[in-house]
Amino acid sequence: MIKSLQLKLSIHFGMPRHAAPADAPLPMISIRHATAQHYRQGTDFAIAQEFDARDCYLYSYDIYLLEKLTIPIRTDMADLHVFYLLQGDGAVTLHADTGEPLTSLSPKRARFVYLPSEHYHLHLASGSYCLFGFYFDGGLFRDGNERPFSFLHDVIEAYRANLPEPVGSIDFPAGEHTLNQIRRFCQHIKKGDIENEKFVLQELIGLLKLAKEKIYDAYERTSDPELLIQRCRDLLAGRIAEHGNAVRIRDIANQLHVRHEYLSRLHQQYYQQKLNDYRDALVTEKIRGLLDERYSPQEISHLCGFPGVSELNRYFKRKTGMTPPQYRRR
Repeated sequence: MIKSLQLKLSIHFGMPRHAAPADAPLPMISIRHATAQHYRQGTDFAIAQEFDARDCYLYSYDIYLLEKLTIPIRTDMADLHVFYLLQGDGAVTLHADTGEPLTSLSPKRARFVYLPSEHYHLHLASGSYCLFGFYFDGGLFRDGNERPFSFLHDVIEAYRANLPEPVGSIDFPAGEHTLNQIRRFCQHIKKGDIENEKFVLQELIGLLKLAKEKIYDAYERTSDPELLIQRCRDLLAGRIAEHGNAVRIRDIANQLHVRHEYLSRLHQQYYQQKLNDYRDALVTEKIRGLLDERYSPQEISHLCGFPGVSELNRYFKRKTGMTPPQYRRR
């Protein structure tokens, strides 16, 4: 994969050296077969490791600072990134070239970010840091296989639309389990072996799945049935507002790690309404809103997740007793 993320470490540290200074600390993550560069400016150190694979570009930056520092960054291409702050004496913050803060990351946390081609600045307080990450081919998400990764939908959509501004996911824990999985990944990389490309892709997918588990544990897991069904309703409302009739209750159930039949029973118990009826009411209300705003039938069918206008008309007639034109003439 083409290198597109440029951390301009030399502005503060000077030119890199390939051999580590005798008194330099060891990197927290060792990427096998990576290109490594060592930097030193007084008592400040930095170690940059990078590895180019077919489907992703891996990097790890260990930085030791006596005083706070701002590091200029340039991205040459719009990419999907994952940032892990595996160690840190404070949060790091990414700013736009204008100085506007864009996103931050606390120690032992991670975040997915879509970064368009642009100039940025990374702000670090004094202390030691290990920033590990990779950017990868967004074509990995295709044919709807991104559905289980709801926390990534906004990031993926920004990438597909080639938006001019960054979009980040919610952050998630990156503790000992994540650190061990990253270490195992980096220690078993092989260079000049065609099997390595398959291995890297498998490990990348493994980290995506681990992130999904961490987000579920941090934000979604609950044993309270009333809270669970409220989360289900909130997820349905948010997803339908974005994707309309394409949203399925089964997908929400998979995200919440429960059976859809269980959610249906809970919804009937707490709201005296079938969950599917609630879902359909959200879709119908979205259609009504677009009809009131004078969108064309073709635009509404697209925005509401229908294959075409005839499918939209049949659905709306079945739910309201009126066709969309009749609704507008009422």
